[in-house]
Amino acid sequence: MSYEVIIERSRELLSRPHLSVVSAEPDHELDRIATRITASVRIGGRSELEALFARLLAVQGGAETIAPKTLDLLGHSAASTSQLRLGDWVIDAARPEVTAWVHALAADQVLPRLGIHAVRLLGCNTAGTEAARTTLCALSDILGVEVFGSNHLLYEIHYDEHGFRDIWEFMLVSARALRRIDRRLVAAAEAEPGPCTLDLDALPAYPLGPRADPWPRRIATAREARELLPLIRRDAGAPMPGLGGTPTCELALPSAVPGAYHLAHVLFDGAFVRFYPGGTAEPGVVYPVDDAPRLRRIIGERVPTDVTG
Repeated sequence: MSYEVIIERSRELLSRPHLSVVSAEPDHELDRIATRITASVRIGGRSELEALFARLLAVQGGAETIAPKTLDLLGHSAASTSQLRLGDWVIDAARPEVTAWVHALAADQVLPRLGIHAVRLLGCNTAGTEAARTTLCALSDILGVEVFGSNHLLYEIHYDEHGFRDIWEFMLVSARALRRIDRRLVAAAEAEPGPCTLDLDALPAYPLGPRADPWPRRIATAREARELLPLIRRDAGAPMPGLGGTPTCELALPSAVPGAYHLAHVLFDGAFVRFYPGGTAEPGVVYPVDDAPRLRRIIGERVPTDVTG
């Protein structure tokens, strides 16, 4: 890559409201996210992140106008602690070498010089353990900016060409909010079960009848249900009561009870499907879909619309 191209790309990164830095570890999900974001940079570890900051500072120079932005670090979280992993580097405030490096960033005023007013650790459940929450608060204390993590599972659908989508900000929790949480509530939250697994036979079943919803109802046969279910990540469900948006359609899947169906809602053009293990009056559990285009084809081309809906 030529020097001129590097300078132009650096200027583009500096001009955007989110500086999106994606872990460079081999992973299809991260590859898709990095491709989806128009201007992002892949990082294999701490030394590469440091080199990125140095390059951006050199390009920023003495510019009078600095675009305010968040520093969004995207990667998977460590299995045991849920702390964010960038390439071969785990951001763990319990490690002295990590906090020493962060202190150096603060001493050199790197973030304010780049216009960074917040840091967001965008990985699955990066505020979901005591170690992860301690890291969020420690980073915020050292850097003097707000630091965010997530209490949810994050996937490709949460990003667009600009980076992490604004509509998903309810999934993030700040270090400031964590400091206000009663420790007894934290302990109770940790005692709750992890990702929800979909057991279709255990879902309530309902007879179909007239309804007032404006979106269509699609009624699947047993064969079509067998084709649809493998497209859903059935072991990665999460309660998301704040998840809005008008459903693409209601999906009725046949149950073991004759004339009764398990009901679900297809969300965001097939990116998620929401099931209701506690009944349709409850918020429900949302499951990501691995192949949204195929799901849309099945429910759009082969599954008939309920004319009584």
